[in-house]
Amino acid sequence: MSKSSIVFFCNSCGNEFAKWSGQCPACHEWNTLVEATPFLKQERGRSNNISSKPAETFSVKQALASQGGYTFSTGIGEVDRVLGPGITKGGVYLLAGQPGIGKSTLLTQLAISIKSDVYYVCSEENPAQVATRIKRLSKNETGNIHLINTSLVDSICETIAKNPKSLVIIDSIQSVFTNQNVTTPGSPSQIRDSASLLIQTAKEHSTPLIIVGHVTKDGNIAGPKMLEHMVDTVLELSGDRQHLLRLLRTVKNRFGPTDETGIFQMTSVGLEEVKDPGAILLEGRVKNAPGSCLTMIMEGTRPLTVEIQALVVSSPLPIPRRIAKGISLNRLQLICAILTKHLHLPIGEKDVFVNVTGGLDIKDPGADLGIALAIISSAKDKPLSGNSICFGELGLLGEIRKVGFADKMLKEANTLGYTNIYSPNTHHNLKSIPL
Repeated sequence: MSKSSIVFFCNSCGNEFAKWSGQCPACHEWNTLVEATPFLKQERGRSNNISSKPAETFSVKQALASQGGYTFSTGIGEVDRVLGPGITKGGVYLLAGQPGIGKSTLLTQLAISIKSDVYYVCSEENPAQVATRIKRLSKNETGNIHLINTSLVDSICETIAKNPKSLVIIDSIQSVFTNQNVTTPGSPSQIRDSASLLIQTAKEHSTPLIIVGHVTKDGNIAGPKMLEHMVDTVLELSGDRQHLLRLLRTVKNRFGPTDETGIFQMTSVGLEEVKDPGAILLEGRVKNAPGSCLTMIMEGTRPLTVEIQALVVSSPLPIPRRIAKGISLNRLQLICAILTKHLHLPIGEKDVFVNVTGGLDIKDPGADLGIALAIISSAKDKPLSGNSICFGELGLLGEIRKVGFADKMLKEANTLGYTNIYSPNTHHNLKSIPL
């Protein structure tokens, strides 16, 4: 005879334990263990007498023919650029970003632009709030958008099964739950089980599914790391809330590229596509000013011109400060060490401040040379040529190393009319640049 077992789940970390305790042994939170519904375990060596049917098989030709059109456009050019061919039927997409960055706004605009039926799960807001946002962003009829007022995953899966030829948006995975898991919404195990049910249903009915995910204070997607492995595509919407630009990137993409970036501008009527981001980033720039340097970086496969500003001043502190905005602090300290070693630049007793205008967060190593030239310009109080631009990665030996898409950036710089181009093609090390 089968024996019933009792399992205790932690509401905080989602781990399960055989007995109750006041403090969770895994995450050390207090009073978070709850008793799960008793479940039956099959005795060892006894079969359940349930016959399993062979799995259904398809040829590649049959599988493609059953789709009736594998992908479809979102109607938003920058989103299609990032996704590649568009939204894939049966594809599961995870969109993450900081609070207030524009995730719900972007998905609302996407729902408006798509011609097919869209089912928007209002688990964080009520339908009236979502409807108000839809009305604000669109003056046309939106009869294809259906608002679902539930947080129960089992009900959402039934809706997907009844409406397979549609797009489903879950806003957000941290606020939905399944009755098959007794932990509270947002716990790691609840997120895992809810996502598993949603993904399985979306795959069975070839229904595209977009899931919104929260992020932690460190910028990582909240919940178990398994969530990112389970979905097909992980999208990240980033930007500075104090600035207008928003960048949409792919961290993972099974259906398209991972090196493209969609650029938007936040306005009163939602997110607008930016065709010429350089015009926005360089707006109001002071020319011929010490400490200012134009550099070219790659956002996906698109060259982008940005301004890097540096300020080098005497420090009243025994340990001079290194403050960076838009680049990592470790990167700034490394470049300062290279300048001190190979150019003998007297910045060891001075504060160094570096800022990337426009609120961008640069990770492209091709911006190293621009950061170095901006620091040199400020330290010597000597402006760079007004018609100059640079790109290149710095090595610890002071050399300027080549970067990816160098030919494309060089072509873009010539097209924009820059005559003084500092790059690995023109200069091999920092000492060869006349400043």
